[in-house]
Amino acid sequence: VRSMRSVRSLSRLSRVISSQVASSRTTQIRPISYIPRVLSASQPERREFQAETAKLLDIVAKSLYSDSEVFVRELISNSSDAIEKRRIADLEKGNTHSGEIKITVDEAKNTILFQDNGIGMTKDELISYLGTIAHSGSKTFTQENAEKAENVIGQFGVGFYSAFMVADSVEVKSRKAGEEDGIQWTWNGGNSYEMSEGVETEEGTTIQIHLKSGDAAIYSQFLRMKDIIEKYSYFVSSPITLNGERVNSLNAIWTANPKEVTAEQHDQFFSQLTRMHHPHLQHDRPSYYIHYKADSPLSIRSIMYVPSHKVSQMEFASQTDEYGLSLYARRVLIKAKAKELLPKYLRFVIGVVDCEDIPLNLSREMLQNDPVVAKLRRVLTDKILAFFVQQMKKDPIKYDDMYKNINLYFKEGIVLEPEQNVKEDIARLLQLETSNNKGGVKTSLTDYISRMQEGQKEIYYMYAPSRQLAESSPYLEVVKGEGKEVLFLLDPADEVVFLSLGQFKNHNLVSVEKWAEKAEDKKEDKVELGDKKELYDWVKNTLGSVKVNEVKGSRRVSEHPAMISVQTEMGAARHFLRMGETKGNEHLAFLKPTFHLHLNHPVTEGLIKLKKTDPKTAQLLLEQIYDNALLTAGLMTDSRNMIPRLNDLLTKLLGKEKSTILTP
Repeated sequence: VRSMRSVRSLSRLSRVISSQVASSRTTQIRPISYIPRVLSASQPERREFQAETAKLLDIVAKSLYSDSEVFVRELISNSSDAIEKRRIADLEKGNTHSGEIKITVDEAKNTILFQDNGIGMTKDELISYLGTIAHSGSKTFTQENAEKAENVIGQFGVGFYSAFMVADSVEVKSRKAGEEDGIQWTWNGGNSYEMSEGVETEEGTTIQIHLKSGDAAIYSQFLRMKDIIEKYSYFVSSPITLNGERVNSLNAIWTANPKEVTAEQHDQFFSQLTRMHHPHLQHDRPSYYIHYKADSPLSIRSIMYVPSHKVSQMEFASQTDEYGLSLYARRVLIKAKAKELLPKYLRFVIGVVDCEDIPLNLSREMLQNDPVVAKLRRVLTDKILAFFVQQMKKDPIKYDDMYKNINLYFKEGIVLEPEQNVKEDIARLLQLETSNNKGGVKTSLTDYISRMQEGQKEIYYMYAPSRQLAESSPYLEVVKGEGKEVLFLLDPADEVVFLSLGQFKNHNLVSVEKWAEKAEDKKEDKVELGDKKELYDWVKNTLGSVKVNEVKGSRRVSEHPAMISVQTEMGAARHFLRMGETKGNEHLAFLKPTFHLHLNHPVTEGLIKLKKTDPKTAQLLLEQIYDNALLTAGLMTDSRNMIPRLNDLLTKLLGKEKSTILTP
């Protein structure tokens, strides 16, 4: 239990090397080659780590971080914090301070040197911050300078102790700004460290790490270190040099006033971001950017981009694991692809989110369950969805161009999200053609509702492979006769989306097949005596009980001799067929089709006559009428049998000098 409490206490540990009050002098760092020498240093004083600290060092080194390379991030962050504190203290005295972070790697000696000209530390501070776990130096500093230190992170992670993952020994030299002498802190392994006073060193802090042999030695390589700095600390505000070479050059534009960031800066930043974390988008450009800043309920500085390329089915399927915004805290990267920040259906959005409320030691495992991250996710998701709705109204043409590229993500979200309110939030972004607009002109569900007839409570839609087929559908003509507007679902995925959505703003989504079936029943011919009953029995017996569960007839004027309805939702039936779970006519036994004959249609009237004069040809014609209706409904799984039948019908038709097949 005590160990668990101790682990939790790590979240409040000081950024260690860098929590201090500022000085009034601006100090230049000596060249990296400068190795501080001891003039009149005191004899080293040996000290033991506090008991709690000693027990936790092993946990810190082995368990806290997923990747050992983050020690570079932590130490740079410490230096950045120390420089920021120095800047605040100098501003209070009317001075300015130019911070700088210098890093030197020496592969031959297997060492790394971190050097900053920040605030530095006194002996007591060094003991407090480097000898004790769970001391929050930045919190103390902020409380003492409440009005001046808003930009200093209040609580840090383990910071300095992350170096223990890769180090055999660590030497720290620090001199408080304005003080004459420096302090040296040395750890050579074990549960103790040594302190020396009167050390000559520059104002600020220098850390020299002697790396462990084996895997840790890679961190002494120049290119490896450069990659790590660019990955985690590229946007740290202070200049960072590696062996004298400047590494970070771009400003963290997400912290700037959105109105002051130019299109050129966005393009440059997008290019750097994709190069670092999304190489497959390196030659792309953003179609939209969302520059968002907020101080409540969280402190957020973010820039999010929507790439302009069309997402292929392969890319859509392959992005399930590798996606997410880059999560920063104080310009220091926490995670490059933090998929916890956005729902899966927004994984096409890339960008940066900088949240001061996120602790720097938040590991990948902790991200998933952190309440701050959950709140941040809600805020960002709401912002992105609201932005898209706004852009849809502002520039429909530009929005539609983007929609064509990424609509699969929205549809996936509606299908997979369990909550109805979330489904409807995403559904606001859908763009669909409609029977009231010309081809290619899209509308939203919200706009459809605004045009509904007085008293209309349902939203009508129909699926068809193309607009031409939709407009010639027997189901559409029923609804159009009532003056209803119908949404055209021209993508098979749309039908699954609407079945999953069910309703939108308290309006049920109703397929025209279902509505047409009800309208057909109202006009059904109720006379089932004599020829009519005989006709229905003949149709059912000829086609078989699998193909036809029931036969109905109506006197409604139609351009089609017949249509089919099924007991289940037609869209669900089509989706069932697309899954390829049945063979032959097995699906018809499950769907139990009703065959609606339009008795006033010339073909139907000709069929009735032909049944008496040429039963064999009448059978061929009936089967063709049925298959035509099945094909129109999108329920045909195999059309190969239609071709021989059509050829047979044509042969019979051409074999007569004067055809009477379709003559009433």
